Amino acid sequence: MALFGEREKKYFPLRSIASVLQLFRVQLEKNDEPNLSLLSIVVGAIENSLTCNRSLQVTTAAVAATTGAAVADTTTATKKKKTVSSAADAASIPSLPASTVEALLHKFQAQIKGSVDLTQFKTSGYATRELVKRVSDVIWGSLTRSCYKDRAHLQSLYSYLTVSRTMLTL
Repeated sequence: MALFGEREKKYFPLRSIASVLQLFRVQLEKNDEPNLSLLSIVVGAIENSLTCNRSLQVTTAAVAATTGAAVADTTTATKKKKTVSSAADAASIPSLPASTVEALLHKFQAQIKGSVDLTQFKTSGYATRELVKRVSDVIWGSLTRSCYKDRAHLQSLYSYLTVSRTMLTL
């Protein structure tokens, strides 16, 4: 599993959409595999902070910039890209510190590594179908029946890792 190293930590704390886009761009364009666990946790944490009744820190400038991007003149691709980039730069999100993401990443890795014996899956660097099935079985097996009805809300690792302990059987 991918680690959360200094290369990833330098993008934190995430405070704007632009910083999130930069993290995703770097992860998806690098030569080695992107850390999909990291990206899922980041997206889930942002989604959770924006949709729950917690302290939402959206500034009026961010709202105005986002609204401006929606009605911006789209006569040229360059203008359009510049307007969207400006909106992303101005749009703030609740701060997401590296420590939160790192703790959830380690929790996920510990759950999977504690339940899956990797010596049974001899691979050449890529996950086999059997390994993916085993990890999937571990995740779904850790959920109680009451959690199955809320499957739609478990689309990110963040949701899975922060769900109430009464819903997990691990």
